[in-house]
Amino acid sequence: MKPRNWVYVGEEIPDIDPIENADFLLCMQNAMLQSLVKRNLLTTSQMEQIKENIESRAAKRKS
Repeated sequence: MKPRNWVYVGEEIPDIDPIENADFLLCMQNAMLQSLVKRNLLTTSQMEQIKENIESRAAKRKS
């Protein structure tokens, strides 16, 4: 697959606050992991371990 250079030609990109948008970021990370599994770059068990790690870190940030 050939790498592509993307050029953003719209408004200024907003900052995403990790605390305020935690649910969105978790969903985005989950989608990325599922994409890696679909492309056979990760196994399902690896994906589950990473998800647990991400969720435990998110829980630590909230407390």
